[in-house]
Amino acid sequence: MQSGQGNDLRLIEAGFPCHQVGAETQRERDTGKAPPTHRLHVWWARRPLTPSRAAVLASLLPAGTDPDWFLRQLGIEKVVALVNGEPWALDENLTERVERNALGEERLRIDATVLRALQREQLAREDHRRLIERLVSKYPPFAGHPIIEKWQELSKPIPEPLPGEGNVLTVERRAADPAWFKTLME
Repeated sequence: MQSGQGNDLRLIEAGFPCHQVGAETQRERDTGKAPPTHRLHVWWARRPLTPSRAAVLASLLPAGTDPDWFLRQLGIEKVVALVNGEPWALDENLTERVERNALGEERLRIDATVLRALQREQLAREDHRRLIERLVSKYPPFAGHPIIEKWQELSKPIPEPLPGEGNVLTVERRAADPAWFKTLME
């Protein structure tokens, strides 16, 4: 080994977000029919699958690379609109409505469709809070569980009054956490 190479750790050696990459890989490719080794990369793919892209990129990046940035570079991200300061994860249909201005900032203009989706989100969050409350009352140890705590945070109500038609929401792209969602579903 040459002098100085011992300190040159790569992201793949230290800090690799394997839970998120693994969950995304499973979501992306799992048909349940092929053994795991056959799901790493298929030759006819238009682009390398998540684990292949992750391995190459993590081999090139230094160990101190921000894991959220790394996940976003792999396409493991969610598009979030800020509504009265509260994040709202947009679905694919709403993401298609996001506009980019001359400065590269992303915005979502509220029209009747977006407003209905926002109102549905508010109701869904209320349903989630009720479900969490029932789960915690039935299974008290769930109260302090990190998965439930994150779900509670994501289910906070959007502060009223909701913005009306014609308003514009700021949009951000953030790293998604498919490992958390997979664990929640389990």
